[in-house]
Amino acid sequence: MRMLIVSFLFSFSTTVFAAPELPGDSVYQVGGTWFTENNESIQLESLAGKPQLIALIYTGCSNSCPVIVESMRRVEKQLPANMRNKIGFVLVSLTPDSDFPKTLKAFAGKKGLNSNWKVLRGNNDLVRALSNALNGRYKVIKEGDVAHSNTVTLLNNQGQIQVQASGTITGIKPILEVVEKEFAIYQNDSSR
Repeated sequence: MRMLIVSFLFSFSTTVFAAPELPGDSVYQVGGTWFTENNESIQLESLAGKPQLIALIYTGCSNSCPVIVESMRRVEKQLPANMRNKIGFVLVSLTPDSDFPKTLKAFAGKKGLNSNWKVLRGNNDLVRALSNALNGRYKVIKEGDVAHSNTVTLLNNQGQIQVQASGTITGIKPILEVVEKEFAIYQNDSSR
C-alpha cells in the first residue's frame, strides 16, 4: 500500500509540476545547446516563462547592430524599474565562429547590459534555424562581415512571435507600444 501511495504521489507531482509543452509555433522548438556570454550552456527553451525581446547581431558589426542594441535598451528603459525583470533581452550572435563567450562578455560589458540580458552563441546550424524561425535573413559576405535583417522580435512567455519591428530607434515603436500596454496590465494586476 505504501508503494502505491508513493507511486501515486510521484505521478501526481510530475503531472502537476512538469513544464508545459511548448506550442508548435514556438521559436524555442529550434532547441539545441547554446552558450551565454558567461560560457554557461543553456537550452533555448529555458527562456520560456516570460516574454523575451530577441535580435540577431554580431559583435564585429559597426553599422546596424549597435542601433539594434540601443533600440532594445530603449524598450528596457521605458519599463518601470519594478517591471524590468518581467521581460528578458536576448542577443544571438550571427558569427559563432568568431564570437566566443569571451568576446560576447566583452561586448555585453561595453554595451552596459545587465542581468536581464543574455548574449548567446550556438553553432552555425542552430543560428540558421533560429534565424529562420524568427523570419530573419543573413548572409556572411566575407569573414567578419554579415549582411542581415535588423529585426527585433517580441516573444511571449512560450516563445511565440508577438510582434516584429525594425531595430531602429524609430522602427522599434510597435514593440514599445505592445510592451507598454502589456506591462500596464502587469502593474494594474498584482496577481501576475
